[in-house]
Amino acid sequence: MKNIYILLAFLITFSVQSQRNPESTYMSTFAYKAKDGMVDKFEKAAAKKTKMFNSEEGNLILTYRVLTGDNAGVYERYLVNQKSSSYDRDASKELKYWADNVAPYADAVGGQQRWSLYEGLNIGSGGKKYLQKRILVVKQGMDEHVLKYLWRQGKVLEKWNPNAVRRVFRLVSGGNTQVIVVFSLYDSHPWAERDSETTWEEDYNEMFGRNQQEIDNKRMIKSLRDWGGSQRYTLERVDF
Repeated sequence: MKNIYILLAFLITFSVQSQRNPESTYMSTFAYKAKDGMVDKFEKAAAKKTKMFNSEEGNLILTYRVLTGDNAGVYERYLVNQKSSSYDRDASKELKYWADNVAPYADAVGGQQRWSLYEGLNIGSGGKKYLQKRILVVKQGMDEHVLKYLWRQGKVLEKWNPNAVRRVFRLVSGGNTQVIVVFSLYDSHPWAERDSETTWEEDYNEMFGRNQQEIDNKRMIKSLRDWGGSQRYTLERVDF
């Protein structure tokens, strides 16, 4: 019963925060593909720019290289821990530096996207070498089943792996606002698994009720777009 109350509080809180709450946490993402023969030049130029402008809290950028899928080789840059007021910051000097010194070595892949963090779905903290990125496209009006499953999944994950790190965001500008992205961070393959005689499903059901894992999973899947509703990619941290 306690878990039900906590879940309801989370869903109600997000409903309020989703109204572009100035206290919400945001992330901006950018993607680039190095031009032919210019990978080394791009990485060095981007590293210098990151050190100059994006190495401190408030304007911190993390860079990952996509390893799988059609965009393998693309660099994704994440401007993290932003508030709505952050977007009023004068970034003209920084943008000019990028245009003059980094952009000649790479092409942008799409445009900037802005994401809102689901604070209640956070698990753990700290940077990791690898990033598993799962993109979910939710049917209109079906958010509740997806968020409930992710919340409950997180509770089991915390029990299984105390070192787990996860962040969940929703796209708010720059694309389909029905998109949710789940970032799971880890340092090595395979992921750490719990040394236990019980299965994931057994632990899930122990926490939330008989057959609840199967029920919640089916509801979550039915809440996603029929085609391309769930996509998964692996990325590796680039230490600039």
